[in-house]
Amino acid sequence: MALAAKVVKRTKDSFQFKISKENFESFCDSIGLYRREFLDALDASEKDHKAGRVTKRKSLRELIA
Repeated sequence: MALAAKVVKRTKDSFQFKISKENFESFCDSIGLYRREFLDALDASEKDHKAGRVTKRKSLRELIA
């Protein structure tokens, strides 16, 4: 099943798009964003951030370097 989206703005480096709330929720569910493990990881991340345990990154690629 394809996710219906409308491109709203396009630039050289990025684009913005619109999707319906229902399609977005279906997408999030299909990639596991509503799983208990993921939600627990978000809670732990928020606690780390509030405690000042953060690292500035320009790219996620830095994690594999």
